[in-house]
Amino acid sequence: MSTEAQTNPVKPLLLSAGAALVVLVFAVWPAEFGFDPTGFGRLTGLSVLSNEQMETALYQEVENGEISFDTKSWTLLPYENLEYKYTLEEGASLIFDWTASAPLHSDFHTDAIIDGEEVSDSFTIITTDGKSGSYTAPYQGIHGWFWENLSTEPVEITLTSRGFYTAATLFRDGGEIPQPINGE
Repeated sequence: MSTEAQTNPVKPLLLSAGAALVVLVFAVWPAEFGFDPTGFGRLTGLSVLSNEQMETALYQEVENGEISFDTKSWTLLPYENLEYKYTLEEGASLIFDWTASAPLHSDFHTDAIIDGEEVSDSFTIITTDGKSGSYTAPYQGIHGWFWENLSTEPVEITLTSRGFYTAATLFRDGGEIPQPINGE
């Protein structure tokens, strides 16, 4: 310890208190309480953390929110593909788990009409033998998977999901086939 610190123990205490005050004013108040007297929280985005809208965006209730359960299995022959999609309202969520007996090319994507324009967004394009996760629809439309068997052997797929979807559709062999949601 320096001679000065030994003779003046108040100086480190004052420096620590000053640093704590700076953190309080510039970070804690804007992030936790939405109080931003310096404008630093707005400039850095910290004040968004205290935003009630931001907090409620993490908690969504679905109108008439009955949860649906669905389990489906298919066989994809060599070089065959299919799509399976759920109808979701904006903000509705689903939890899913799919497995395959061998790796498949997979594209989780959406299709919707927004302001008269067709919208399609891909969220994950991978080659794998399964995937689990959750998804929240950014807009009303149909949301789901395209699977393609790029091997020379048949592949079995099983999909299990729970969510706030209202319908399911299978796209296979050039057709669009409404599917019953089987409740597990």
